[in-house]
Amino acid sequence: MGPSELAKKARVILEAVHFASSAEPASLQQLAAREPEVLQFELVLRIILTYLPESTEPDLYTGLLQQLADGRVHEPPPKSLRHVQAGKEVSDDGARHLVRKLHLLPVAQEQDVQAGCNDLLSLFLIHRARRIDAESGSIPEVQQLLEPFVDRNPYLRTWFISNILPLRRLDYDYYNQANDPYTLDSFEKLEGRPAIDSMLSRSAQIHNPEAVNSSRDIRGIVGPWIYGANSRKRRKTHHDRRRSSLTTPDSDMQTKGARPDNSHSGWSDVNEWLADLALRDFSLAAKTIEEWDGPRDVDYDGLDQAEDSDEHTAQRPEYYYAQTGLAAMYINENPSPLSFEQSHHVLLKVARLCGLDRPPAIDDIHERVAEHISREYLDQITNLHLLHNGLLGPANPVTSPTNASLYLASLVLKSCVCMQKLGHPISCRNLLTLASSANWEVHFEALHRTLQKVPVKTRDEDGWANVRRQILWLRDWYYPDVERRQSGQEKAIGIFSQLNRQDVEIELLKAILRASCYDLAVKIYCSSDEGPLPVGTVEKKVLDVAMSFYDGASNGNRTRGGARKTSEIVAAFESHFPHSNGFQEAKALLAATHSMSFYSLTLQHGVPFQPVNIRATKDPLSLIGRILEQNTRGYTKLDDLIEIGQNLAKARPALVSSVADDTRQSFETRNEHPVEDRTFDATRRITSMAIEAALSEHDFDTAYSYIVNRLSPSIARPPQEAAADQIPEPDSNDDVSWRAAYLAGRYSTSSSPPSLRRLEQRLELLSLSLTLAPADDLVEILEVWRTVESEFNDVIAREAAEEDKWNSKGDRGSTALPGGFAPTPAELDRAANQQRPRRQSRVTAAAANEEAPMGLFDVARGAAQAFSKNAFPLKGAAAGATRERPASMTSDDSGEGRVRKRDMVASAVTGGLASGIGWVIGAPPQGKS
Repeated sequence: MGPSELAKKARVILEAVHFASSAEPASLQQLAAREPEVLQFELVLRIILTYLPESTEPDLYTGLLQQLADGRVHEPPPKSLRHVQAGKEVSDDGARHLVRKLHLLPVAQEQDVQAGCNDLLSLFLIHRARRIDAESGSIPEVQQLLEPFVDRNPYLRTWFISNILPLRRLDYDYYNQANDPYTLDSFEKLEGRPAIDSMLSRSAQIHNPEAVNSSRDIRGIVGPWIYGANSRKRRKTHHDRRRSSLTTPDSDMQTKGARPDNSHSGWSDVNEWLADLALRDFSLAAKTIEEWDGPRDVDYDGLDQAEDSDEHTAQRPEYYYAQTGLAAMYINENPSPLSFEQSHHVLLKVARLCGLDRPPAIDDIHERVAEHISREYLDQITNLHLLHNGLLGPANPVTSPTNASLYLASLVLKSCVCMQKLGHPISCRNLLTLASSANWEVHFEALHRTLQKVPVKTRDEDGWANVRRQILWLRDWYYPDVERRQSGQEKAIGIFSQLNRQDVEIELLKAILRASCYDLAVKIYCSSDEGPLPVGTVEKKVLDVAMSFYDGASNGNRTRGGARKTSEIVAAFESHFPHSNGFQEAKALLAATHSMSFYSLTLQHGVPFQPVNIRATKDPLSLIGRILEQNTRGYTKLDDLIEIGQNLAKARPALVSSVADDTRQSFETRNEHPVEDRTFDATRRITSMAIEAALSEHDFDTAYSYIVNRLSPSIARPPQEAAADQIPEPDSNDDVSWRAAYLAGRYSTSSSPPSLRRLEQRLELLSLSLTLAPADDLVEILEVWRTVESEFNDVIAREAAEEDKWNSKGDRGSTALPGGFAPTPAELDRAANQQRPRRQSRVTAAAANEEAPMGLFDVARGAAQAFSKNAFPLKGAAAGATRERPASMTSDDSGEGRVRKRDMVASAVTGGLASGIGWVIGAPPQGKS
């Protein structure tokens, strides 16, 4: 080719460049039609790509592109064309030099070539689209450019569907108010999970939940974008193979063997996004799953998707999408009725997608869903299958869409709804985790929490009967125990399956009693011999519940609070256990507590008394001592206090009076001491407390009365064939009577001098304490007795001196009549001579009495005979002394006789000493006197 021809071609090229840069595609078309040898297809495409402004309307040059692709360019319709002679203004060399400096852009870009595209027009259109977006960012113009050519090449079609279509919808159709629109270049660089998060992030920015339409975004944005995933994956794999081929041939084989399944790789990212959405907002995730039919539900804007030739591979995306629906149900942590209903809709969608059995309703526990699930299937489920990162695993039996997993999900939903009605909401995953656990403590704790959270409004018997049915069904999803034995099934399967039937029934019995449904409890557990629990177990658990209310009561009044609940429970079940010692003891305890509630009682540090203090203390009778201390003149209500003590003795399994008793047991433990002994000991001890309280309030007369009339000492009576004069042995354990008598006998007040009557009573009480006290304490009692006796003698001497003084005053005639004369000395001497014989006679009689005392052991023998006839020694001793000591009678002026109190007390003392401490005073034995 000569220089002139080259120059001509250069001028044609410069003219074409000029038309392109001047946005004259029609002129360019005319020039291309006239010079087809010079303006060949690729050259024209490069000139347009390089110099035609990106703002030029695509409609102005799409016709030229079509004609160039067809291989024949036609001249445009006649119109005024501007002929520019730009190429003629330069020399031939200058034209060739300018052509060499044009630097025309290549039609193809590297990424498209690597992707396997070899169509020149498709490469130009993609390149042109990228330049238009980079210049103006107008995706509608790009779409206008590409739409006429989409069907010409599969690569162009795929690129258009996976980039232009979702980008137009994302920035113009769905979210045209977005502040951060995508560029085509940045959108093409999106890959994997970040691409899914980015494309679906716009919906999270909508504040109105009703306006969120994630299913539309997946269908119209994500779905078309994933359509190009195979091309992008293929491009990356091809690039990796090329790099591997430069190393070793074996690496190429490894790359081929490791080639991933690209048919659903993009959808797996969508599934993961749905799983994460279920954790954040399950309602939106369930709505998305319900409205979107899976990977086949994609909006290609009228463009048909190429079907996968492998039917099995084509089904895999739907399979994993259905698995995501099941996983979303377990991922949800919101145990609300709405979420359970939405989960059921998800199950319906999964069944429809995979052609599985329709799940049953979730509000009917009587439908035996578990019969459709094999035990082998349930045995293979572990907690590892319920971890968040394992729910989407391909071999997970819980979420793999099968009839068994679908029925299991329905069963779990039914259980969750049941638990929610019981007041203990729990998520599906936590419930299935609980059911698959083999820990007895975990199941028991779950049952305990469930029964505690039963709604307060469930207080009627029908409601609790329904609660019991639900709990028993939750324990075993398969069969009741009777049917289980008949069918050969041994192990229960449910969320409380590690508990046996009796454990569950015991907790149900406790819960029913706490809800005050006593008639229902009696009907279920006491109406027949074949009840769900043994009779002894029912008795024990009923009493345990009653005592738990008792221990929690703040007041002992049986008409209020916990004491009332205890009283009601005991009254409801008492007739069904007529021979139960436990119920009798509970009644006694309630009676004692009720009576104690009417007294003011405060424990240490100002803590008010509560019924539990009776069961917590080692010595319940000590509380009566506190009542006597804190209630003024409380000792006057001795009968009421004794009744309280006797009830406490009946309620206490062990000996009440034993302070060393360290038992805090319930009513199960029995002590060898009979009830009669415990009540007798309680009576004596409380009487002693009342005596002590009376003395502390300076009421000696009441204390003396209680000792004389109430406090009978415990004396072992001799056999009937024993001799009448045999002295009975006092009870060595009687530590109450002698101490009470000793306490009262030593009582004295400094406010006024003691009277003879009071001293006689004190001596009488001291004689009783000497009779009953052990030998180690006799010396102390004797010292007090001698002191009182000395006071007694002083009072007698003082009274005798006063009497003599009064008589002397009368004999002297000091009371003369008014107006009389004073006696003369002779009259005074005569009166003194008359009084001297009378005084001498009284002294002689007193000396006679002092010089003729009774024998000590004679008195002791008389006291012993009195003891054998009467439990109280003083009165008998006095009578015996009267019969055996006639010489101790004295005559006064009137001739009447009386028994001296001193002789009566002495007889009692010596009688008590005769059998025990005669050696102290040196008295010989009775047989050697």
